[in-house]
Amino acid sequence: MSQAKSHLFPIGLIGCGIWGQNILRDLISLQAEVWVVDPDPKKLELAKKIGAQKTFLEIPIEQMPEGWIVSSPASTHHEVLLSLFPLGKPIYVEKPLTCSYPEAKNLIQKATVPVFVMHNWRYHRGVRLLTEIAHSKELGELVLIKSNRCNWTSPRSDVDSVWTLIPHDITIAFNILGYFPKPIAAVVEEYKGVQRGMTALLGGKPACIMEVSNRYADKRREIRLHFTEGVAVLKNEQVDFIEIFHGDDRSKPEEMRLEIRKFEPIPPLYDELQSFLNYVRGGASPLTPLEEGVEVIRIIDELKKLANHP
Repeated sequence: MSQAKSHLFPIGLIGCGIWGQNILRDLISLQAEVWVVDPDPKKLELAKKIGAQKTFLEIPIEQMPEGWIVSSPASTHHEVLLSLFPLGKPIYVEKPLTCSYPEAKNLIQKATVPVFVMHNWRYHRGVRLLTEIAHSKELGELVLIKSNRCNWTSPRSDVDSVWTLIPHDITIAFNILGYFPKPIAAVVEEYKGVQRGMTALLGGKPACIMEVSNRYADKRREIRLHFTEGVAVLKNEQVDFIEIFHGDDRSKPEEMRLEIRKFEPIPPLYDELQSFLNYVRGGASPLTPLEEGVEVIRIIDELKKLANHP
């Protein structure tokens, strides 16, 4: 794509915090013209240094980009989206869509433009390869999906860690299964009224076990698929391979065969942003439409209720 053509499709980025800066850098690497909106003048100065074409303290009305990416704090998403709907441009909003199921349902009722949710693990090449392995049935029937998403504390102070972490695991399960697994049970780790972790059970056959926490000193991002004839593992978000352990539940230890299956390690945020730019220019839609984003929020809401009412 030429630079001249990119100027025909300016993209508005609302929020230039830690993750917003990553989005800005990748948009620029994709040759997009980026307009940044942030109420903090210091963040706008940084956005200009990174390469933003224009900066605004408030959403511009007289000038209009061809699409919006929302990377403001999660607690502001509902308000920001409502303010963008009348402007008539498609929206790509960072997860979580909202931190409230009633707010998420309200967005369905009020949306007048296409809205998509940024669940970037659906774009991870390792998750895509796991999905292909599951669908091929080369390792037999899928019995269990188990994911572990843990680290030490969080830079996000406006929302608890369950809202920021478990949306990834729910959408990974959706990507692999082709449907959202039903919430069955959950327990939460709570400190002074704030949920810092959750272990959740969803689905039936296959079952899904999801553990998220910000009380682990080491960072963990493992995804395991247990099949009748083997196990496939993505160890973390940084590796470029899937470990496949061939063998059934009765295989002897010495009979286990390890296969390393590589994938192209393109950063998922890059692919995710490319999908929105392609959509704005007339291509296919990004993976998660508003309706599916709302379903993720409903599932989290139900898991939280299950945890509080065992």
